[in-house]
Amino acid sequence: MSKKPKIYMSRCFGFDKCRYDGKDFFCDFAENLKKHAEIIHWCPEIAIDLGCPREKIRVIRIDEKNLLFQPETGKFWTEKMLEYSNNYLETLINIDGFFLKAKSPSCGVKNTKLFEGKSEKIISYEASGFFAERVLALFPDTPVLTEEDLKEKEKTQDFLKKVFLKYGRIPACFAGFFS
Repeated sequence: MSKKPKIYMSRCFGFDKCRYDGKDFFCDFAENLKKHAEIIHWCPEIAIDLGCPREKIRVIRIDEKNLLFQPETGKFWTEKMLEYSNNYLETLINIDGFFLKAKSPSCGVKNTKLFEGKSEKIISYEASGFFAERVLALFPDTPVLTEEDLKEKEKTQDFLKKVFLKYGRIPACFAGFFS
């Protein structure tokens, strides 16, 4: 039997109650990945000392630059998140895929709200979180999926093929994505 693929997964997918509201997030797809892959998981927001539960953070745009901001505290977390993301991602070796939490200011992939400055005005729903942006930049040929992407059969099929086929076959529990 061949070895299992190595997948980085957002920690809030049932590993730990690390979301801003102190909850985890159950996802059948993530549970199946855990059974059929070597999983590496962590929460970038916990890693930069935001704690849990915590005040929300958001991606904002000021002077044509995206920043990571916590409205309730008035604190910017951009530099700390970028430094952590770069340092952490440099340690990952032979990663076959990333399964990230959608809409997150750290892990969302082209589905995160972008606010105009410190206002409540949303100027886009297609931003990426800061950790996810670094993943996309540093691992351009590695498949990335979020739980929101599971709604798109073709995207999910592509992820599963790229992650599992080089190890022999796609596990039967994912067959529904191919019917």
